[in-house]
Amino acid sequence: MRKQLNYDEVLHTMRLSNSDELVQQGTLLLTLVHEVMEEKSLNKQDFIFTQYDEGHILITQVNSADKPVD
Repeated sequence: MRKQLNYDEVLHTMRLSNSDELVQQGTLLLTLVHEVMEEKSLNKQDFIFTQYDEGHILITQVNSADKPVD
């Protein structure tokens, strides 16, 4: 089963996790998000994440209306 998450839900999931691997992956993911936010003038609400059964969280959508994303 897949679960869609927003930025704040990703943070919450990381806080509740007992897995060092999930916390490390989440930290890298959110670091990337912050770099893209800064570069493209996006907000955290512009990102949609999906958590997969095995626990991995990926960026699955970037809403960038009026903002070109390369």
